Amino acid sequence: MNMDPLIYVAALLFTGLLAGLATGLLGVGGGFIIAPVLFFLMEAGGTPPDIAIRTAFGTSLAIILPTALSGAHSHYRRKCVDSRIGITMGVLGACGSVAGVFTASASPAYVLRAFFGVLLILVSAQLLLSSRISPSGFGRNAAFPLGFLAGFLSGLLGIGGGVVLVPLLVMVAGFDVLEAVGTSSLVIAFTAASGTISYIFTGPGGPFTVGYVNLLQFLLVIVMSVPSSRLGALIAHRVDVRYIRYIFIILLLFTGLKMLL
Repeated sequence: MNMDPLIYVAALLFTGLLAGLATGLLGVGGGFIIAPVLFFLMEAGGTPPDIAIRTAFGTSLAIILPTALSGAHSHYRRKCVDSRIGITMGVLGACGSVAGVFTASASPAYVLRAFFGVLLILVSAQLLLSSRISPSGFGRNAAFPLGFLAGFLSGLLGIGGGVVLVPLLVMVAGFDVLEAVGTSSLVIAFTAASGTISYIFTGPGGPFTVGYVNLLQFLLVIVMSVPSSRLGALIAHRVDVRYIRYIFIILLLFTGLKMLL
């Protein structure tokens, strides 16, 4: 099926807007929005599913990198980033991301699509219930192994890993919400960089594509995602994030069901 170029461009620009806001507001990277949209667009354009889903993941991580850096910088200026914890988790996350990419390269599209859908539904439930769960009090050092987990999911599914990392930083390591968001953004920058490089070297390349990274999609999404991530970080420090997250819970549920069905 051929798609109208204007609709294609508009869809990518709007995706960048939503992903950037998600990064700044919730520290989640925006990959849970970017990757499914890119996959659906490429599949609708006739790209084979196995190529489409890996290109969606690789391009998503490339987009997340500057978006996460922008969001992390904004939160750091507001003293909401634990740099010591974040850098150590980021290094572990970079290793996990490489493992995730190689796992994705050996997995069929329908498995990755189903796993992505289930993960989004589980995360939406976790976000919905997280306000009722008290922090465990394990202490901040308990956050370190979470970096590898976030990195593995990042490489495997083309997400930043923040959808899992932010609530776990709050519940397991005792972070407050804003510092969890800011620190998560820093970790995401590490995992996205590692995952992007891995997808570049494992992909076949093609028109406008380096490895599994589509440069045209990258440019169109990033035009909106970087400035909107700064806007999202600004909003996060001025409004109650608990109300905004319900919007993303709805998006997670819808996207998860779409990936499964």
